[in-house]
Amino acid sequence: MTTRFTPFHLVYSLEATLPIECEIPSLKLAVELHPNTSPEEEWFIYLERLDETCLIVAMVIEAKKKHLKAHFDQTISPCTFSEGDLVLLYDQVNDKLSIGNSEPMWHGPYIINHVLRKGAYELVDYEGNALSQPRNGLYLKKYHA
Repeated sequence: MTTRFTPFHLVYSLEATLPIECEIPSLKLAVELHPNTSPEEEWFIYLERLDETCLIVAMVIEAKKKHLKAHFDQTISPCTFSEGDLVLLYDQVNDKLSIGNSEPMWHGPYIINHVLRKGAYELVDYEGNALSQPRNGLYLKKYHA
């Protein structure tokens, strides 16, 4: 992703003028350096440049928002569960960062018995035995039978 600004513009907030443009003036340079340019015309040129800059910045911000939204939608976001939902529980205790761990990291399915505050859930297994502690919703994912 690009900002469409040159490094010179990012540092000095001005467009860079090449020496060749002083020898062979471009239309933009000719208008800017014209000796009979009134202050109103200079202000208009400044505002026009500012509009272009704001438009480019707005486009960059919009593109970044779309990129972040797409990235957030792809990541695992915490779901809200309701009572009676079937979920799998992530095994935090045996979470090892070693490659080749053959033990399953998700256990269950469990049934949500009670929804607590701040994303915590009380779980029970199929036999009705409650787990010792409530579990955070970040470590649960829906079980689809």
